[in-house]
Amino acid sequence: MSKPKLTAWEKAQIVRLELRGIRRAAAGITDQPDIDRGIDRIKEKARNRAEGSK
Repeated sequence: MSKPKLTAWEKAQIVRLELRGIRRAAAGITDQPDIDRGIDRIKEKARNRAEGSK
């Protein structure tokens, strides 16, 4: 599976999620599956857009 090309907006959304994860990690929360799911969801939308499906 090839990597989808992310738009600037999608990259910004991923950075926002990663920053949230860093703040949580600083607070001692190490298990963050919602952050991982959010990033996966953004990448899946980009992959679907690249393939031409919605």
